[in-house]
Amino acid sequence: MAEEGRIEIVTPGIHILDSHSANQIAAGEVVERPASVVKELVENALDAGAKHIDITIEGNGVQLIRVRDDGCGIGVSDLTLAVIRHATSKISRIEDLDHLRTLGFRGEALPSIASVSQMEISSRTADEVAGLCLTIDGGKQGECKEVGCPVGTSVTVRNLFFNTPARLKFLKSTATEFGLISDTIGRIALAHPDIAFSLTHPHQVILQTSGRGDLRETIGAILGHTIARQLIQICVQYEEWNLEGFISPPDLVRSSKQAQSFMINGRIIRSSFLSRALEEGYHTLVPVKLHPVAVLHLHVPPSDYDVNVHPTKMNVRFKNEKDLSSFISKAVYQALINSKPLPSFQTRQTPESSHKSKTSFSPQTLPIEVSALTSKSKASLQILETIASSPVVKTQYELTYQPNETLNRPKFFERTHEEIRMPEGNSSIQIMHETQERSTTQVNPQIQDILPRIWPLAQLFNTYILATDGEILLVIDQHAAHERINYERLLIEFKLAEHPSQALLIPIPIELTLQEEQVLLEHLWVLTEMGFILEQFGSQTYLLRGVPVQTGTFQADRLLRQFIEEILQKNTTPTLDKLLEEWIYLLACKESIKAQDSLSLLEMEQLIARLGQTTNPYTCPHGRPTMVKMTRSEFEKRFYRA
Repeated sequence: MAEEGRIEIVTPGIHILDSHSANQIAAGEVVERPASVVKELVENALDAGAKHIDITIEGNGVQLIRVRDDGCGIGVSDLTLAVIRHATSKISRIEDLDHLRTLGFRGEALPSIASVSQMEISSRTADEVAGLCLTIDGGKQGECKEVGCPVGTSVTVRNLFFNTPARLKFLKSTATEFGLISDTIGRIALAHPDIAFSLTHPHQVILQTSGRGDLRETIGAILGHTIARQLIQICVQYEEWNLEGFISPPDLVRSSKQAQSFMINGRIIRSSFLSRALEEGYHTLVPVKLHPVAVLHLHVPPSDYDVNVHPTKMNVRFKNEKDLSSFISKAVYQALINSKPLPSFQTRQTPESSHKSKTSFSPQTLPIEVSALTSKSKASLQILETIASSPVVKTQYELTYQPNETLNRPKFFERTHEEIRMPEGNSSIQIMHETQERSTTQVNPQIQDILPRIWPLAQLFNTYILATDGEILLVIDQHAAHERINYERLLIEFKLAEHPSQALLIPIPIELTLQEEQVLLEHLWVLTEMGFILEQFGSQTYLLRGVPVQTGTFQADRLLRQFIEEILQKNTTPTLDKLLEEWIYLLACKESIKAQDSLSLLEMEQLIARLGQTTNPYTCPHGRPTMVKMTRSEFEKRFYRA
């Protein structure tokens, strides 16, 4: 007898589940909602070599899903096997996964779908006169009869989840479920622009692609032709890795990542790793919390990734994430810099409130004249000017480090031209450019070629510089422009610094909260690498004895405290790269002229000239645009002269 107050647990004997229950459990993993059914059936059609795939949906997909294709079809002897669990034509042994090129291989899709629906499969191969039609009701096979049908396969799914009412209860509205279906079809179409897709609901064609193999045309059908015309093509090859697709210019951003599609070897995937690599390529080019539009297709050997992580095969693990991430980020950054984008007044931006810089600083300024710079700053500026005027590199520079350097500087210092170097080996990624004809969008002129011809007209609101070359009007944000100049100057100064620290004549005591002290202790070695010299001086109190040499005349204790506060706000564990980058942002912003600062015409000329010598004159380090343009033709249209 069980003791009072205790629950007696009765463990039943171990037994094997019946096939029907096992199929329904498997269906719970594979068939999450109607969109999952559509994805599995369309991927089967692609594996069958179809060139035309027609999808018909009624309601939210529960009532009817029909997928027709013109693929190779299913043979007479194979049709009844196709709906049995783990029956597949894609692999014979586990080693085949290392060379897998098909989208499906588990042999779970059809039996899982059939176990929670009423399914009908009609199929015919090219060497057969008639086809076969097999019906399945809730996983139980019905009659299999001969029918007349074209070459290919048609799968009809009715009354989805009729025998699992709990699943029906958690489905969303018809509009939401059909939206997920159309999104799934759209992403698959982006992965296969050479396949013609059509989506009908219920008698209206919602989506149709031509299947001509033109990815930009397919993007136009999915995301809209206005967006498609603005995208930048990317095609990069490195050994067995190939990245191709389209990315948006920095001024075409969204508040979510919904407009990003990633494919690997023809398979649509969800990958936070690829998304982070893409965002890193846009680093300092777009404001924080805004995301680019991208359709990227990655081709790698099947042995370099594992798609067999989840039954839906949407999540992927990569074998060499670090090098692959570097490959993608550098390729994206190079493509963006080569495109030389310059936003226009007609560009539709995300609402201003969504990307205003959260960083606020006191209105302390330094004169912009070169004579006011320190001797080290003058030397750095001369180096930057020499590099910028070089006939080979022009507006891009490359910084490399010798093996005998004691300080391991972050990778974000490296800026390359013409090619991207991988972390190991001497191989390089050759960027293949292709001239794109855009029907209504003019390619933006290279701003480095325009800025030498620009002269300032006036200062607007003591914040913006109006400048022109006689053909276009530029409105330059003086703070953002100067911030970009100072940021790139400080990058070089950190590189050239022989000693990372400068000792303070009088140590500064800093009292921290418990949380701030923990952050400080956690990143103390990183701060030491950056040039901070800190000494504990009692409970929660530290003496600041040295600061990075680039700190200048600013109050180092206030900067360090603000630095620690920003680390706390982000609630992440930053690397040396990120911490040093944030410090340079902070210094660059502190040294820059502010809004409401009055400038003379000479100061404006110097600012424009120095902006033209930077690697990226289009955005400030926080990703905000430094300038926007308005052409003469746009003016004439506004006054109805065109």
